[in-house]
Amino acid sequence: MVAHNLDYSSVPTTAELESNGNKYTVNRRKSNGVTLSKLTLALMALAAALLIALAVGLTILLYPHCTNAAPEALLDTKSKEIAERLPTNLSPTHYRLQLIPFLHEQNFTSSGAVTITFKVNEETDKIVINAYDMQILKDSVKVRELNGTESISVKDQRFNNVSESYTIDLSENLLKDKEYDVEMKFIGQLRDNMQGFYRSQYLDSKTNTIKRMASTQFSPTDARRAFPCFDEPAFKAKFTISIGRPSNMSSLSNMPKRTTDTMIERENWEWDHYAETPTMSTFIVAFIVSDLQAYRYNNPSGTQFTVHTRLRTADQIKLAIELSPKILDYYENYFKIKFPLPKIDLVAVPDFGFNAMENWGLITFRETALLFDENTATVEDKKHIVGVLAHELVHQWFGNLVTPAWWNDLWLKEGFANYLRYLSIHQVQPSWKIGDEFLLDETYQAFKFDYFKSSRPITLNVVNVDNIRQMFDSISYSKGASVIRMVSKIIGEDNFKQGMIRYLNQYQFSNGNHDNLWDSLTAQTENIKLESSLKNIMDTWILQAGFPVVTAVRNSTTGTVHLSQKRFLLSKENASDALWWIPISYASDTNPQLDDTSPKFWLKNEPEASVTINANHWWLLNLQQTGYYIVNYDEHNWRKLVENVMIFPLETRVQLISDSMDLARANLLDYDIPLRMLTNLAIQDKDISFITHQAALNKVSYLYSMLINSPIHKKFQNFIFRIFDNALTNVDFNDQPHDEYLVQRIRKLIVEWACKKSESMCTNNAQKLFRKWIENPVQNKIRPNIQKVVLCTSVREGGELEWELVYKHFMKTDSVFEKNILLEALGCSQKPWILNRYLDLIMQNNTAIRKQDSPQVFKAVANNPVGSSLAFSYIRSNWDQLNQHFGSAFSIISKMVAELPTYMNTEYQLIELKNFKKNNQNHLGTSSQAWDRVIETVQSNVEWMGHSYKSIEKWLSDQAHYYGLQNTMVDSTGKAEL
Repeated sequence: MVAHNLDYSSVPTTAELESNGNKYTVNRRKSNGVTLSKLTLALMALAAALLIALAVGLTILLYPHCTNAAPEALLDTKSKEIAERLPTNLSPTHYRLQLIPFLHEQNFTSSGAVTITFKVNEETDKIVINAYDMQILKDSVKVRELNGTESISVKDQRFNNVSESYTIDLSENLLKDKEYDVEMKFIGQLRDNMQGFYRSQYLDSKTNTIKRMASTQFSPTDARRAFPCFDEPAFKAKFTISIGRPSNMSSLSNMPKRTTDTMIERENWEWDHYAETPTMSTFIVAFIVSDLQAYRYNNPSGTQFTVHTRLRTADQIKLAIELSPKILDYYENYFKIKFPLPKIDLVAVPDFGFNAMENWGLITFRETALLFDENTATVEDKKHIVGVLAHELVHQWFGNLVTPAWWNDLWLKEGFANYLRYLSIHQVQPSWKIGDEFLLDETYQAFKFDYFKSSRPITLNVVNVDNIRQMFDSISYSKGASVIRMVSKIIGEDNFKQGMIRYLNQYQFSNGNHDNLWDSLTAQTENIKLESSLKNIMDTWILQAGFPVVTAVRNSTTGTVHLSQKRFLLSKENASDALWWIPISYASDTNPQLDDTSPKFWLKNEPEASVTINANHWWLLNLQQTGYYIVNYDEHNWRKLVENVMIFPLETRVQLISDSMDLARANLLDYDIPLRMLTNLAIQDKDISFITHQAALNKVSYLYSMLINSPIHKKFQNFIFRIFDNALTNVDFNDQPHDEYLVQRIRKLIVEWACKKSESMCTNNAQKLFRKWIENPVQNKIRPNIQKVVLCTSVREGGELEWELVYKHFMKTDSVFEKNILLEALGCSQKPWILNRYLDLIMQNNTAIRKQDSPQVFKAVANNPVGSSLAFSYIRSNWDQLNQHFGSAFSIISKMVAELPTYMNTEYQLIELKNFKKNNQNHLGTSSQAWDRVIETVQSNVEWMGHSYKSIEKWLSDQAHYYGLQNTMVDSTGKAEL
């Protein structure tokens, strides 16, 4: 711990606050004075251990005995086999917390005092709380009965850096049902790792000076980095918070500011005192000290909204101002529960690990998740911002008002936030038809995790911090949302809504678990006859990993359909005997009710069953894919579905393309089916619908990457360009600001595909636009929606000059949206030495690449066929340094690891991955699941090459004449001439 000459005596103990919480005087305890000899010994011990010189003035600041947590960088990279949870013999009821961040001092620390009032549930002589990466001043620790005057003697105090806890041993027992206060002072670290109470900085372009701020990110387990606390979601309490700050800065917290006092001991410093919070968990406590600009506006329902951002980005808050009150109003009406706080602050933080954090009344965002710049942001950026706003505002009920009792049920907040946001976005942006994108953005994203044996159940017992951090993945978010959508269709949307409202009312200001949810929903389903209890049905979906494939074979004479289920896995190895309660909805050409998604029958947690379906030509199961599973039909029905694909609604087309391509990838269906379906859809869809093209090209991407280095890649590329000729020919670079949302989405998608060919007209036009832009970036500005493809194409086709020009612009621009585009484009080079140089920038602190953006840089290289092997080499060569640099939070390392297998499909690559994992098995930390998934992915890719490469080669050969794939000459437009 590095000390410095700051006067910590201005930090009061909570006992020194008046009864109303205002601080007017500081009374120093003369009895706790420090002699120089004691201090010298303490400093020598610290210096010997930490090799740090200590500054003058410590006599006033520190007590003679401090307990130190180990340095954060070392702790974050350790292997933790277990991490104990706190005992439940104590329950906090109230925190009185004061904190001062020292942002303009060399050592970046914070000082604080906290008094925690707690109730004793079981008699004990120990107080165990969470504390991490901080010093607790031993002599400041006081324990007394609530409203008592006599302190209970403290025998011993110690940190446990594995469980991230602090234990206080007492000389006498704390008595059951009594209330006590524990009071202490502490010194924390304002690190730049975006965890706990941390520091961020940005360049003020007006004054060309560095501005600093301090903000919080406590979810899931980092409140303990900011102040000692009971840092588990079930330990809810009320908080009274005071923040010290320089007079020229401002502060924020969850509640409105009540008063501001001058800090007597420090010139030009002030205390901001905040109103008491509702009962809440530690992970949604928040406070900020900054000089960000505030822009206030009111919601008609009475909630005050304020957006806080850098002065330079003040013109980018319009979208948030326009939509956030409308979204909040929608949820208040939907839940029939008014937002319980008087205000909401929305803060754009320059350095931020997640997209956003739902702190109650003080929601923090990465800048690209809150601000919208019409001049540099894409249509996808706009969708992202609205989606994040809608997601975080759901959390004010699901997560904040009712909190999962433990992190095993993280999906109870994240799944609901992902699901319900589609309802509110449809309300505020109906022309987007956002519901059509649910399968693409949620169900199929979850499938990507659930394809593998290494996947996990939605609800999973987690025992340590690394386990908890790995829960923040697509299983909790997207699979959670998909399962929630499924249950809403099973019991009916109105019953589902009323059940949610019952759940929120019953557990408000408290905690719930998945059984509580099933009970609340069951209470609304008396009018529905289910084949089993809702709990029995839904537990099969949340307590086991994966999802089923339902194989359906129909006897055309009798109409009897034989149904069977098994877990769907891409790998040929299937050791799972998992069974689900599967709701079956259906339609046929004789009963084409494609909107009726309610279950008509069930696969009742059994391997197989038989039902009767009347049909003359085609029939469909799992309408609109509301069930979280895929269907494999008999060949006759697949052929009929291929023939009739264009008569179905867009969502059904998406489902058929996705299911058939996944089944073929797993070697459960001949590729002739999905490739013919793809062909019919691509050729016949003259309207160029967005979601079907997005689904089709997403699935084609896998084949594209598997064949990229194969002899048949060119033939396959020509096939794709031939069947999608209508879209590739008719969609151009003519992007306009007034174009509708779906028009902008399809243009962005198609031009990125059209420019994949070096010899295409698209590539030629992109390079022309690039040259004009270089000549005069202001006059020849490239529209944001096409900027990525123009720059990426030109960097790909160019050399060092083009790369340097784009990098120079990256360093120059202060638009966070444009920086994101440029980061992706810089990874498009075909020069290995340039890509290696780009990777080296990830850990260089003197670049403009922030830690939060490092996964984007790595992804850009790893998703480049030339850069794939370079990315793996970079991981292998820098594994320890990467973990030291980024720590364990926000899955930054896991995100990098996840990008490795895109082009890996050889036994050699598989062996190299396995060897790396084996050699580093004790140092994988929060990336262990990512490594498991990568290895399984490459295993399935190797198997795919064995069972499908030859069949696709033969199929392309058999269809060569029809698609003009033999002896083709390619003209400058990219079209094949026969």
